[in-house]
Amino acid sequence: MKPAVRYTLAAVAAGLFLAGMALLYGHVRRAHAQAVCTGLEVSFADSLRFVSEEDIRGYLDTRYGAYVGERLDSVQLSRIEDLLESRSSVIRCEAWTTDDGLLHVDVAQRAPALRFQDGNRGFYVDGTGFIFPLHETFTAHVTTVEGSIPIEVPDGYKGEAQTDFGREWIAGILDMSRFLSASRTWQRNITKIRVRANGDVLLTLEGRPEEFLIGQPEDIPDKLARIGRYLSLIAPYKPEGYYKTVNVKYNQQIICRQKDT
Repeated sequence: MKPAVRYTLAAVAAGLFLAGMALLYGHVRRAHAQAVCTGLEVSFADSLRFVSEEDIRGYLDTRYGAYVGERLDSVQLSRIEDLLESRSSVIRCEAWTTDDGLLHVDVAQRAPALRFQDGNRGFYVDGTGFIFPLHETFTAHVTTVEGSIPIEVPDGYKGEAQTDFGREWIAGILDMSRFLSASRTWQRNITKIRVRANGDVLLTLEGRPEEFLIGQPEDIPDKLARIGRYLSLIAPYKPEGYYKTVNVKYNQQIICRQKDT
């Protein structure tokens, strides 16, 4: 067979194949357009439990409305994603439909890095400093910072702290927490993180009666090194409970305050 004939037959075959694929694609699109939504399938990208499948179903029923019985090509997928991502504990949502009539929703929840607790008022922050509310039925097992939290956070608020001081203070607390978590010694020995109204941080150590005042959450490695020097060079030569507080907030200083002063 001459090369020109072979090329012609190949071109014809390719054309017929493409035409067939176009017809098949058109048929699939028409079938998909005529199909209706028969139900919802919810999946989660993590093991957190801030929202449940029932929460998702109830939220869509309330905010989106009826989707079962709606034509698949009419289901507003981007609106569903936006509605679910508007929830404070949801960081990402993907929605899609399949030819079997199901609406699929995959949800990734916002992972808390710290919990802040000021009496009955509390909130979480994630690793970026994003604030979101506590959950009524699920408590994340993360470090708690308690006391007079120096940031005004309205009930149900989500987003960054509303002042420069608040954003910087939370960033400092997060950096401190990461430093403590990276050290086996400090992670194991620090039992409480407490805050004064001015934002100064106090640490309580395992088996120690003193509180260690580190001030604002900055220069943490240097301040912890001074606490280490106190524990090795000062504490062994004093009776247990001799000091009430050990202040390392000032540069290159260790200031010890007795209980009766």
